[in-house]
Amino acid sequence: MKISAVTKGSIGDELNIKAGDELKAFDGFPVLDVLDYDYYNSRENFTMRIKTDSETVDYEIEKDEDEDLGFELNREIPVRSCRNNCLFCFVDQLPKEELRSTLRVKDDDYRHSFIFGNYVTLTNVSDRELDRIIRLRLSPLYVSVHSSDTKLRSKLLGTDGQKTAIPDIMSQLIKLHGGGIKIHAQIVYCPGFNDDLDKTVADISPYTESLAVVPVGLTRNCNPIINKVDKKSAEKVIEVVTKWQNKLLSKRGTRYVFAADEFYLKAERDIPPYGDYEDFWQIENGIGLVAAFRHEFDRALNLYKEGYVGEASIATGESAYPIISECAKRLTEKFGGTLNVYKITNRFFGDSVTVAGLIVGKDLSEQLAGKPLGNRLILPRIMLREFGDVFLDGYTVERLGRELKIKIQIIQPDGESFVREIIGAKENG
Repeated sequence: MKISAVTKGSIGDELNIKAGDELKAFDGFPVLDVLDYDYYNSRENFTMRIKTDSETVDYEIEKDEDEDLGFELNREIPVRSCRNNCLFCFVDQLPKEELRSTLRVKDDDYRHSFIFGNYVTLTNVSDRELDRIIRLRLSPLYVSVHSSDTKLRSKLLGTDGQKTAIPDIMSQLIKLHGGGIKIHAQIVYCPGFNDDLDKTVADISPYTESLAVVPVGLTRNCNPIINKVDKKSAEKVIEVVTKWQNKLLSKRGTRYVFAADEFYLKAERDIPPYGDYEDFWQIENGIGLVAAFRHEFDRALNLYKEGYVGEASIATGESAYPIISECAKRLTEKFGGTLNVYKITNRFFGDSVTVAGLIVGKDLSEQLAGKPLGNRLILPRIMLREFGDVFLDGYTVERLGRELKIKIQIIQPDGESFVREIIGAKENG
């Protein structure tokens, strides 16, 4: 890797290493990306190879853990594309209409799993790369398992027709676990396909830290052989998850496996209490979102003493509609005003997509037109691009406000923000 700059007074500067020199290896291992540098920069003793215009030099480095080599490097890690052809791939189900190009990227890169928490299948990871993961301590990783049975897993991943068989996931998990790598796993449950849920939990639980079971997401362009999760299949998942939670809580001190909120909603069951989700390892997977929201909302409702809702409206998806309606009612009962809550049908992706985060600007504009909206429309930030004001279909917040002739208020999607930002409150004391 080319060194773009060297911090003055750093170890690199003391060794007379310059911008333009190449960082070639640590401890004899070639530098592949910035993760090699980050790991060894935190170590105390290692060898480092630097190539200049005139020579290649090996350095013996001895330093404190917090001492910095002082190199500035390119931190971009190009995405390694997915080699699978999953029967349920959400990217393949995206509408043909124009979408942000990043939505069509099939990321299956273990480095991005470590950095960003993306779920990967490990089907494109070699034994040598597993060794690198262990050597660089790239932990935790987030792994899509789906099934512990290689044949069934290959069918789900659409790799059963490939000349080269995918690696055995159990062998990979055992090796990574043995190397000290913590793994958070997920199963995308497809009714009629990976109904071996009970066996998969039994197989992988000794080698993973937590397991999320999430329902397959289907758009209007989905593979017709995949069935959506209904009440009966949701109840089946909850039964297996509850069985293993009870077993492992006494054995390991953790419930370990958690079902997505959507299963409880589909089965018309109560969401488990807040404490049952422990450290919320899998909340980004839709695990415990409702429990966390309610917990934060209740706390904030007691914390804030003054504020006023006014006349406003909220738009959300089908899944969140019951809890948002419940919280909106409690909020206005305490602080006054009116909150109209509207459930938006996802026509862009298909009505089987019920989460608020996939609602697009066009659906909001069309379905809220002519509705009583008060003096502002409140939307959760998860509908928008991170750090931006654009919906998945390219609509901007400004355009939506213009079309509906309403002020748009964007709030964070947590219970505390729901209270504070809607009523404009200040903390008591």
